[in-house]
Amino acid sequence: MNISLLDAAKALGFQLNHDCGGNASCTTCRVEVQVGLDQLSEIEFDEQDLLDREALSEPWHRLGCQARVLGDVVVRVPEAKWEIPNPATTEAQGVDIQ
Repeated sequence: MNISLLDAAKALGFQLNHDCGGNASCTTCRVEVQVGLDQLSEIEFDEQDLLDREALSEPWHRLGCQARVLGDVVVRVPEAKWEIPNPATTEAQGVDIQ
């Protein structure tokens, strides 16, 4: 695989917020890894530094723009982090929003 969590979410039809454009200069794409932490790339200094500044030092916190998917993972996205999907786009992608 070797794509970012951000790109993987986008490919699945989920628009994960990323205010900085995926450049590791904010934490809006932060996710909590529930399964498969060992199936993500090693955390690099810039990502860890940014998470530390936000008091998110636990190893299960990762930035979607920086963590690269190497295998099966399950992540939780805090509800406040999801963009409200455009109904026209969502319908075209076949995602049912209730």
